[in-house]
Amino acid sequence: MATKSSDGEKKEIDTEPMETSTGAESSLLGKRKLEETHDQEDSGEEEEEEEDSDSCWEKDSFDGREYHPSDDSEYSDEILQEKARYYNRTVIETKGFFESSNKLPLYMWGGITVVSHRDLEKKMYGGITGREFIGNMACECVEKHNRRNNKNVKFERVLRANFDPGAKTKYYITFAARESDSPDAPLVEYQAKVVWSAGITYPIFCRPAPPQG
Repeated sequence: MATKSSDGEKKEIDTEPMETSTGAESSLLGKRKLEETHDQEDSGEEEEEEEDSDSCWEKDSFDGREYHPSDDSEYSDEILQEKARYYNRTVIETKGFFESSNKLPLYMWGGITVVSHRDLEKKMYGGITGREFIGNMACECVEKHNRRNNKNVKFERVLRANFDPGAKTKYYITFAARESDSPDAPLVEYQAKVVWSAGITYPIFCRPAPPQG
């Protein structure tokens, strides 16, 4: 189906719901899910008014947030409690760009989750893969970043992605890029965050990934 970006340009992007999994690539069907953990993003901030995305450009709702163990939900299962605590801390510390890990809960009702390798490679409506769909959104962020900051970043490929499903789905995309036209330019890890809603992509930011600490 024809879609458009928040800047008004139409793009051919089709999508379907992606598997909600944090640490494994198996299907959710028939599996027990983790009780809902705290939504790490303030529900009042919808990143924010996507309709006026320019006012939200390069604003990260995670900025200034800190993890407090006292905010964690209590679970009777000790292992589940430990995984939920690790998840809550990791989401905030990485600002949503965490990697898959067996320390994370396998399944959960809501919150930011890892896009599985299976979903990245699976064909979607229109014949594109999940990786291509996510790459298209990252490219929109790169284009806006270059236009706004007079840069020449070149998208290369998606490395991994997370998403927070809903009517206004947030995607946290980690990708490889080059910072010039030269094919010999080194690959640099970048992050892009977008909101996807009703067929429209709203770029939130594009930036080099922070150093691993």
